[in-house]
Amino acid sequence: MYLDDVATNKARLVAYCEAEIKEKLEKLAESRLRSLSNLIESILVEEVSKAEASGELSPRGEARSQ
Repeated sequence: MYLDDVATNKARLVAYCEAEIKEKLEKLAESRLRSLSNLIESILVEEVSKAEASGELSPRGEARSQ
């Protein structure tokens, strides 16, 4: 299986963080019976939802007015 042959149609995201944060996220994911990727996606979805609710971002599918 090649790196690009992933069983998903989701966009790939690469991020960097301190090793300690990664270890803590891995433990949190394990305690919630999630993969690390799934945990991080859920955190990102929550943050985007908060930004949309506060007006910091336009709701999905809507163009942001300038």
